[in-house]
Amino acid sequence: MNDTLYGYYRQQDVLPTVGHFQGEADLVAHEEHRRRLFTDKLKLPPQLFRGARLLEFGPDAGENSLVFALWGADCTLAEPHEKAHATIRSYFARFQQDARLQQLRPEDVLQFPAPLTEAERFDVVDAEGFIYTILPTRLWLDKCAQLTRTGGFLVIFYCEAYGSFMELMLKVVHARYRELTCLAPQPAAEKLFQTKWDSIPHKRRMESWTMDVLVNPFVRLKYFLEPRTLCDAADAAGWSLYSSWPHYADTLDVHWFKRTLPAETLARLRADYVERSRLSQIFGRKHFLARTEPESESALGELLTLTDGLIDCYEATNAELCVQHLARLEKLLQSDAVLADAADRDASLQTVRSYQRLFPILSAGNAHAIAEFCSTDAGFIRSWGMPSHFAVFQKTASLGPA
Repeated sequence: MNDTLYGYYRQQDVLPTVGHFQGEADLVAHEEHRRRLFTDKLKLPPQLFRGARLLEFGPDAGENSLVFALWGADCTLAEPHEKAHATIRSYFARFQQDARLQQLRPEDVLQFPAPLTEAERFDVVDAEGFIYTILPTRLWLDKCAQLTRTGGFLVIFYCEAYGSFMELMLKVVHARYRELTCLAPQPAAEKLFQTKWDSIPHKRRMESWTMDVLVNPFVRLKYFLEPRTLCDAADAAGWSLYSSWPHYADTLDVHWFKRTLPAETLARLRADYVERSRLSQIFGRKHFLARTEPESESALGELLTLTDGLIDCYEATNAELCVQHLARLEKLLQSDAVLADAADRDASLQTVRSYQRLFPILSAGNAHAIAEFCSTDAGFIRSWGMPSHFAVFQKTASLGPA
């Protein structure tokens, strides 16, 4: 196994996130999606990118890069997966954005050359690909600080630990089914998840999703980030949280607009808000804890660890422990400790009960019953969690000459 995510992608025949734009209409639709994401959720409107020096790590096919170019950014793209370079150049040529493609380079984050002067640094560094798999996190936070001007922005996409519980479960099901049937990854995925996959709108091919999630060795708990720890590390590296989706800053805090809260107060409020939002991330629905629940926090962490371990080796005893944790989670969801709309609460309870039924089926080892459950159980089909997180940090500390 390669020790980098882009090394894993080099071995594949498909690009992980390519949307296969056929014409102008596809690009227009994608630009609208990105505009809404960056304006409404991340508070970075397209005007901010006009004339900006932008460095994007891991652009894959370059479809997001095209949007930055349309917004007026001068793009330097660093894509270690060199099979993607021809697709990137083709896209920029087809949509008349060649002039905005300043450089296309093969380096990853840590190999990228540090600028010699402040003027050579970038206004925006965008990393929506493999950056979260670089350990320890402080390595890439420090490197991106070297590459970014003071006041500039770092935009990252990553897999969040608690929100990835359901993706870990999909990997458990897929691994267990393959163990029982000896099927290759793609046929197994189709048998198990075609109904689930077809239930959501998407442009990706299932083949790409299978490679990018189900068999990707980097979609594992050891690589997932936890927001509180991430923000603390960013603070120490000279970054401040600017925005995120979902929210990490305490959006319930109210104070006089002229009052400036100390950094330690902001960090404390942020940590409390993130911890009380755990269930929202797990289920992808609004579930806010009225108070912190240390026992529940510990139990959720153990559930994640046990589930991740079942991917490598399915053990019925550990599966039963997962069922016990799900029973505790069911009880918590039914309590007044969770603030939720009735419909959201009912949907999440349906999900929990689906997984409580699923584990015994997995443990029994009947491949047909596993596939039947995955294709028919409504709670399983409709639940995806909230694994995909964005965070924007602003550089607050000057490093001096590079």
